[in-house]
Amino acid sequence: MLAQYCSKTLALFEKRASVEKRLAWARENVSRDWDNIVFTDECSFWGWLPVKKAWSIQKVPYVQRAVKHAIKVHVWGCFNVRGFGTLCLFTDNLNAIKMKEIYQRGLLTSTNKWFNKYGEDWILQEGNDPKHRSRLCTEWKTANGIVTLDWPSQSPDANPIENVWALMKQKLQGKRLHSVKSLSNQIRQIWRSLPVSYAERLVESMPKRCEAIIANAGDWTHY
Repeated sequence: MLAQYCSKTLALFEKRASVEKRLAWARENVSRDWDNIVFTDECSFWGWLPVKKAWSIQKVPYVQRAVKHAIKVHVWGCFNVRGFGTLCLFTDNLNAIKMKEIYQRGLLTSTNKWFNKYGEDWILQEGNDPKHRSRLCTEWKTANGIVTLDWPSQSPDANPIENVWALMKQKLQGKRLHSVKSLSNQIRQIWRSLPVSYAERLVESMPKRCEAIIANAGDWTHY
C-alpha cells in the first residue's frame, strides 16, 4: 500500500512539474514570431483503418472486420509557413542513426528551399524523444548550426503538425491498402495535396495555442 501511495504521489508531482513548465513555456513564447519555425514530428500509418462512426438499424449490431497484422509505414514530416517539406517514409525502427539520415535527407532539403538560399535563419521544433536528444543527433545539429526551440514535454496539443497527421489519417480511413507500396503512395499523395494556405493557418494558430495553455494554467488544451 505504501509503495502504491508513493508511486501515485510521485506521478502527481511529475504532472504538476510538467504543467508548470508548459505554462512557463507558453508565457515565454506567446508573442514569438513563428514564421521562421520548422515544425517536425514522426507518425505511423496503418494499411487499413476502420470507419469509426457509421449508421446502423436499431437493435442490429454493426460489425466491422478487423485486420490482425495490418501493414504499417512510419513517416517523418516537416512544415513551415511557406508550405510542407520533404516527407521521409520508412518501415524499420527509428534510431539515432536513422534520425540523422532523416535530418540530412528531409530537414535540410526543406530548409534549403525555404530559408538557406535566401540567407535567412530558422529554428527547429521537435519533441523530446531520446533519439532527438541523442549524442549523435545533437552533435550533428551543432555541426550544422541548427538551433532547436525549447519544447515542453507531453505537449502534442502545442504542436500543429499533430493536426496534419489527424487529417491524413482521416483521408485514409476506410481504405484497404494491402502493401507497403500502395500505403506509401497514398501517404505521399495526401501530403503533396496539402496546400500552403493550410500550413499558414497552422502557423497562425500558435499564439492561440499558447493562450489556451495559459488560460488552462498549463494543463491540456482542446488543440
